[in-house]
Amino acid sequence: MGEDRDAVLHAVSSAVLAVTRHLSVREVLQVIVRSARRLLDARYAALGVPDDEGAFAEFVAEGISDEEWDAIGPMPRQHGMLGAMLREGAPVRLADIRRDHRFEYWPRAHPVLKDFLGVPIRDGEAVLGIIFLSNKRSPGGFTEADQDLLTMFAAHAAIALTNARLYERGRELALVEERTRMARELHDAVTQKLFSLRLTAQAASSLVRRDPDRALGELERVDRLT
Repeated sequence: MGEDRDAVLHAVSSAVLAVTRHLSVREVLQVIVRSARRLLDARYAALGVPDDEGAFAEFVAEGISDEEWDAIGPMPRQHGMLGAMLREGAPVRLADIRRDHRFEYWPRAHPVLKDFLGVPIRDGEAVLGIIFLSNKRSPGGFTEADQDLLTMFAAHAAIALTNARLYERGRELALVEERTRMARELHDAVTQKLFSLRLTAQAASSLVRRDPDRALGELERVDRLT
């Protein structure tokens, strides 16, 4: 088990580092959830990153098939235990989630969850999301050692999310800088054109009486510049 655990942890670390190359944070989060479920011997595992509208910007899960997802319906919202964990920002380890006062309900097609372990994904004081497991296969439920290990997975997820957000912010800044550069170059080019037009028009005006042919040539140049 030790060698297996080391191999999976190495894979998770590699996946987090890969986010800066592949820029697919969802794939990295999926690797983290899959590895957490496998290492902690859980039937179900999930990770949610909240949005500002009461739902989740990212929600990845392991242990549920596509057909089961279709039967469950829309993605979960920030209510019940998930909402409480986002607000409280503290680990939760329960023998039966259904007996906790923070539990509300789940859709009819949702699998029945019993023993539960969840930890926040933190960046300093900010809670970026939550990662949780349910229905441990081996008897006895989740342990304190399981909680410590899941906290480590949450730290990896925080790195992945922070890297992705930094990349997105950097890309936005680069786009703004590029637009600013293009606007500056366009402004400079237009200014030069206007200056040339002004000089050419002045030259044509001074040549109208003494050299009409040259004046006509200058006016043709004004037309081309325009």
